[in-house]
Amino acid sequence: LESSLLTQPWASVCFGESAFLAKACFRDTGYILLISDLSNVWYESADAEAVGQRSKELNKRLTVHVSSFLHRLCNLVCPLLAGQPDATTSFTCHHTADSLSLHMKSELSGLPFYWDFHCCPAPVEMV
Repeated sequence: LESSLLTQPWASVCFGESAFLAKACFRDTGYILLISDLSNVWYESADAEAVGQRSKELNKRLTVHVSSFLHRLCNLVCPLLAGQPDATTSFTCHHTADSLSLHMKSELSGLPFYWDFHCCPAPVEMV
């Protein structure tokens, strides 16, 4: 995933009231997200097991296979990075010097759909 992330272009996005540069790579086995405010760079890498666990915590009423969940996340995040955000999806952001949390709210088949990206500072070699 990290090598695929390097080939992705940076995109200018707004999460809540804050402007960032971001890039992401989604696969059936997990995802990696990189976000920068030009002063700091944060990332989250989650494998299928972590995604499955978090999806059960955040979306108790949804029971879908992890690869379907990752596909849905990709379908919500990638259009945003391409400058075509989904009007029914909202993002809120909270960041400190050592973490960035991105909360996404949407819907799936008429049910609320939530996701939290928990980002930590990116290692220098990744940046």
